[in-house]
Amino acid sequence: MFHKLIFSLVVLLIPQFVLANTELPTKSSVALTISGNIGHSNDSGRLRLSIDQLKALPQKTIKTSTRWTKGDKIFRGPLLRDVLALAKPQGRSMFAVASNEYRVEVPLKDSEDYDVILALELDGKALTMRSKGPIWIIYPWSDQPELEKGKYYSRAIWQLIELDINE
Repeated sequence: MFHKLIFSLVVLLIPQFVLANTELPTKSSVALTISGNIGHSNDSGRLRLSIDQLKALPQKTIKTSTRWTKGDKIFRGPLLRDVLALAKPQGRSMFAVASNEYRVEVPLKDSEDYDVILALELDGKALTMRSKGPIWIIYPWSDQPELEKGKYYSRAIWQLIELDINE
């Protein structure tokens, strides 16, 4: 019971702490834009975040294999649910958009049901455009066999630049 109370407080307070640090980054340092049906923004209805702001969130490590890497790899980044909480989304799904304009629809429920992260690091090194970064949506495939389906792999978009929340 005590652990649930502490967890609830952390979940409620961390987004508030980070909201204080969601000021608009310089245009050249914007790494991720959250747009669409959101309740908090810092730039004309959009929430723009830098890599430093994403790194300021609690970081989660996932050890998993993927279809695009050899063997188990260690990914690190903020939980998708924590990043979304900053924008206060009001919808059921979002379009994740890559720098090459690839788009895929992702139910917001995925971020509630699974520890999906926005990976910023791979095996201790910052992701770059050459290594599918700087942001890559990663699901905990190795920990949860039900995720070993094509639809979850299609949602693992790399070179992520935008999350567009649908109604």
